Order: sequence, then C-alpha cells, then structure tokens
Amino acid sequence: MIPINLIRQYHFCPRIVYFNLLTNIKPVFPRHTDLGKEYHQLQYQLTKNRKFKKLHINYKEILLEKYLEDELLNINGIVDLAFICDDEVIPIEFKFIEKKPSYAYILQVVGYGLLLERRFGIPFKRGFIVYSNNIKFHQITFNEKLKEDFFKTVKEIEKIEELGILPYSSADENRCSQCEYLNYCNDRI
Repeated sequence: MIPINLIRQYHFCPRIVYFNLLTNIKPVFPRHTDLGKEYHQLQYQLTKNRKFKKLHINYKEILLEKYLEDELLNINGIVDLAFICDDEVIPIEFKFIEKKPSYAYILQVVGYGLLLERRFGIPFKRGFIVYSNNIKFHQITFNEKLKEDFFKTVKEIEKIEELGILPYSSADENRCSQCEYLNYCNDRI
C-alpha cells in the first residue's frame, strides 16, 4: 500500500519516494522536520480542549491520529484529525506553514478524505489544512480534478516501486538543500 505522506513527498521530489520505498538508507532529516513534529504534538494536545467553532462544523465524532487503510484504493495513512458528521467526513491536516499550502498538501488531504469516505460510507466534500496555534486554516473543496490528480500520483508512485529505477527530478537547489536524501542524490547540485 502507498502511504499518503508519500503523495506529498512525490510532489516535492519523486526521488524521495524511491529512496523511501526501495532502499534501506536511513534519512537524515533537516531541523524543520523536527519543528513540524513539535507543532503536531502541540496541536494534538490543544485539540483535546478545542471546539473548532471557527470551522463551523456540526460533528458527531472526532478522530485524532487515526490510522486508515484501504486495499482497493491501495493507500494508507494516519489522518491528523477528522470530523465525522451526519452528511460528510472532513479530514484535517496540521501543517507548520505560514502561507498558502502547496498542491501536494492539498492532495494529502484528498487522500485522507477518500480513506474516510470509504471507511465510514459518508461523502467527502471538503477538508482543511490548519496552521498556527490560533486555528488559521485553508479549506479544500473536493472535486473530480483533485481526485484524478491524487490517483495519478498514486499510479506514478506504484510505477517507481514496480520499475525500481531512480526517477528524474526537476527539484531545484532550494528543494535539494532541504532533502533528507541529499547525500545520496549527488547528481542534483
């Protein structure tokens, strides 16, 4: 199964997917990765006391750090937070960002929404990327284009895994300098 976090990684650089799935190389994560983990931990603690009124969601159940998988979709992952409502499931992804989320982050939310939809049999219509401790957020409205792009990425990742060949990367020096596999990908810079 394809972990949903690899959807985001693929869009950052497909070589990360290759190194992650097909090698035994232990990644060396940059400092910002630790900051992201610390941010997630803080959000989990804060979530226990939040009502999420800013999001205007009438929910019946909240899931926190819930592992989901679906063999038919061939994907799995841990959703940061999800609201289960009578008429929709709403995934929430916590991100340590200060700007508009990348398309890769949006596709990650789509993946969790699709898993939730299959698991609970309730439609996925929207999701949120929450950032800052004051619940600033970006709403993602689900549509067919996002679904197509998500599954196109899943197919590309499956292809990398099947072929076992280091894929081409168009990553630039800025992306490469942030990469946990920089030392193993020395044709880039």
